[in-house]
Amino acid sequence: MKKVCLIGYGKWGQKIYKKTNKIFDYKYVLRKKNSLKKKYLDNVDWVIVASPNKTHFKIVKKCLLNKKNVFCEKPLALNLKDTKILYQLAMKNKVDLVVSDFSDYKKNIPFLKKNFFKRTKFSPLDRNKKYKRDDLLFRFAYHDFGLIYNLVKNQKIISIKIHECVKNLFFSITFKNNSFTFLYDTNVKKKLYLINNKSLYQKEDIIKKMYKDLITNKKKFKSNKLKSLFIIKMIEKIKNKIL
Repeated sequence: MKKVCLIGYGKWGQKIYKKTNKIFDYKYVLRKKNSLKKKYLDNVDWVIVASPNKTHFKIVKKCLLNKKNVFCEKPLALNLKDTKILYQLAMKNKVDLVVSDFSDYKKNIPFLKKNFFKRTKFSPLDRNKKYKRDDLLFRFAYHDFGLIYNLVKNQKIISIKIHECVKNLFFSITFKNNSFTFLYDTNVKKKLYLINNKSLYQKEDIIKKMYKDLITNKKKFKSNKLKSLFIIKMIEKIKNKIL
């Protein structure tokens, strides 16, 4: 059983712990008030990082410098430059670095030549805010870019168009052989997650399966890294168009 240190015990961190505490031996669970010290890393095989996105780079870097394997909740870092630095550091210190990825566990996705992703999720705090919604790239688009990765990873991008980026996030990407439109709206009370009008929600609980699979299956580490880099590249391309 892998000895693990969990960093971050908010809503998502608690869910991870609940789903995986029978498959991992949790030696430490560090909450916000705890500081990450070397003593917490000495007796573990893996560190799971489930802290806020903006803290990932600093925490993961410290773990890698201490030669610990890391499983990081998405995103690994907030930009491509920092993401590459962490992967290079993992390679230098000969440790494994994995990023959460649910896309491999979504089955029978009805891809077409032209595709439409739609996600609605009511967020009261978003209603009266008038700012550019690049935050939705990490909240929603990250997952969808993971879903299309195997289909488009070798295709050239023809165009990127931003249709709306204040009240919601609405954009299109055209690749050589496929096109995708993404609409993310947090002002609609009905919760939806669709591709081409088919729901992407599923009943199967895949958190436990994903963690066990990605931490124990070294064959997936390379593909996980390539997909993570692809997703961050795509997010940066869209963000540069928005801001």
